[in-house]
Amino acid sequence: MKTLAIVAGLAASAVVASAQAESLQLTTLEWPPYVMSDGSGASSEAVIATFKKAGIEASVQVFPWNRAINLAEKDPNWIGVYPEYYSAADDVDNGGARCLYSASFGTSPVGFIQRADSPITWSTHDDLKAYTIGVVRGYTNEEQFDAMVAAGDISAEMADDDAQNILKVAGSRADAGVVDRLVFEHLAKNDPEVAKVAGTLSFNDTLLAEHSLHICFENSEAGKAARDKFNAALN
Repeated sequence: MKTLAIVAGLAASAVVASAQAESLQLTTLEWPPYVMSDGSGASSEAVIATFKKAGIEASVQVFPWNRAINLAEKDPNWIGVYPEYYSAADDVDNGGARCLYSASFGTSPVGFIQRADSPITWSTHDDLKAYTIGVVRGYTNEEQFDAMVAAGDISAEMADDDAQNILKVAGSRADAGVVDRLVFEHLAKNDPEVAKVAGTLSFNDTLLAEHSLHICFENSEAGKAARDKFNAALN
């Protein structure tokens, strides 16, 4: 009986340890409709459901974007951050140094919001040099565009979030602003300040990029294991 009790105790401990091991935490940002202020939304639902399929309980918490990134990189309590656009420069598997990317779990159509009475015209990145473009600080937009902004080849007006970026365009502080089309449509219906000016704005017909959405896992053995389990459940 004593031996049986020991075995049972060890088995119970193993179950507890297994349960603890099969949970993880992710950071995210408020980015409706992909992620709402309470952490719900289309991207969160896709991520949590995929981990559940892998037998892992994923919990998510909303932070300001730059903090979400820093926590996922530096705090071992957080295994990754989402939703992220793919960046080869950040991809450890591609020689980068920042994180391990999951397979894609969604897409994001990114383009320019503009004043309806003063639309921008462009077909190449060089055409954008003629305009001041609003961008959200810390966001990845599109590789060539971001490089041109960083080099000063495209004049950029910085904003703290998508709503502020849209309002700056409406207020003529920028000729256009980079934004996800679904984000703009959501804010136009649900943000009181954006709703006031939405009728004066339009979404440019030419997309800057159609991005895939990913989790950016920390560059560690734990991050790699979580990434591999997520990918296996996604496929």
